[in-house]
Amino acid sequence: MKTNRKRIESNRQLIDSKLTPFLGLREIGMPKEGWLKTIRGALGLSTEQLASRMGIGAPGVFRLEKREVLQTATLGMLDRAAKAVHCRLVWAIVPEEGNRSLSDIVEKRAKRLATHLVQGVDHSMKLEAQGIPPEAVGKQIEDLAAELTRKGDRRIWDGSDEGVS
Repeated sequence: MKTNRKRIESNRQLIDSKLTPFLGLREIGMPKEGWLKTIRGALGLSTEQLASRMGIGAPGVFRLEKREVLQTATLGMLDRAAKAVHCRLVWAIVPEEGNRSLSDIVEKRAKRLATHLVQGVDHSMKLEAQGIPPEAVGKQIEDLAAELTRKGDRRIWDGSDEGVS
């Protein structure tokens, strides 16, 4: 099991390093008319010309451009259109705003779980007049979150995402 946890952490760090160049792109929204139509227009290419280069009819290009805006276009068709105009489709899943990396996501989720667990124990102990001193709660949460992260505890993915960004 230790090898698996180490491999997961190693893979996460490798992926984090590969995703870093994409993080700045998450703020760039898709143009209202979609990337394909925007690029086609900037290149001065008509719908018919793109259709011919893709080996499809003009209605197929209209549908593809509409589907891109609706987010129902396939990556394969967008890639085919990009290649037809000497461009490249670049696609990635990157951490949401507020997260610098996949590791950051894991750490935040672990802290959320640790907070829930420590506060639950603290509440039960307070009912018996044995609560955790307030100055120690934060340290216990940090220590438990670090342990949950280190162990790759899958419970960090249980429950809702409320309060986690």
